[in-house]
Amino acid sequence: MPERPWYPRPDFATEQTASAFLERISVRLPEITGPAEHQDYLALLDRCLLDRKLSAHEAQALVQLAEELGLSRHRCELLHGEYFAALARIAWADGVLTTDEMGDLVDVANLLDISADALDAALDQPETAVVTVTSTHFELHLGDLVVLTGEMTRPRSDWESELLARGFAPKSAVTKKVTLLVAADPDSLSGKARKARDYGIPIVGEAALARLAGAFPLR
Repeated sequence: MPERPWYPRPDFATEQTASAFLERISVRLPEITGPAEHQDYLALLDRCLLDRKLSAHEAQALVQLAEELGLSRHRCELLHGEYFAALARIAWADGVLTTDEMGDLVDVANLLDISADALDAALDQPETAVVTVTSTHFELHLGDLVVLTGEMTRPRSDWESELLARGFAPKSAVTKKVTLLVAADPDSLSGKARKARDYGIPIVGEAALARLAGAFPLR
C-alpha cells in the first residue's frame, strides 16, 4: 500500500467542534430514546456538516435538538462515531480511498472529535466494503430550489447560470420548498438565513455548493 499523505489536525479556534458543544448537552442516566430520535439527530448532523464546518448556529441547533429528543452527551458521541463510520464505508465503496476522500474524513474526524485510532482505522482499507446509505444522507436532486445570499467570491449571476445549466432552480427568496441556502457567511443573521433555519433548510458556503452541484453534469 502506498504511503498515506499526512494531514495535520488544524486549529479550530474560530470554528465549532464537537467538544465545544457536547459539554452543553445534559448527562442523562438512564436515557430513554429509540432509533427514531437517533435518526433525527443524524439527519441534522449531516445537514450541519455539508460544508465540513460547524457554525455557532449549527452547533446550537444540535444542542437544542439533543435536549428536545432526550439524548445524552454519551449518546451523541456514539452517534458521531456512527456517522463517521458510515462516511468511511461510503468512501471505501469502490475499493479506493482518494486523496480528497482522505482529507474529507480527516476534516470530519476533527469536527466530531473522532479518536486518532478510529481515524487511522477508517483510512486503512477494510477487508470488505459493504455500504449502507441511510435516509439521513443529504443530496441535491435535479430541479431542487437553491437560494444564494451575501457577497460571494464568485459573482452571484455566474452561480445562478451554472445552477441552471446543471438542472437546478435558483431562487431569490426562501420558502419551505427551497432545498438549500448558500450563504457567503453560513453563520449569517440575515433574514434569509433566519428563515432557512426556521424551516430546517441547510445553509452552506460556496465550497459546499461547488461539491454538491459538481456531481451533476452541465447541460
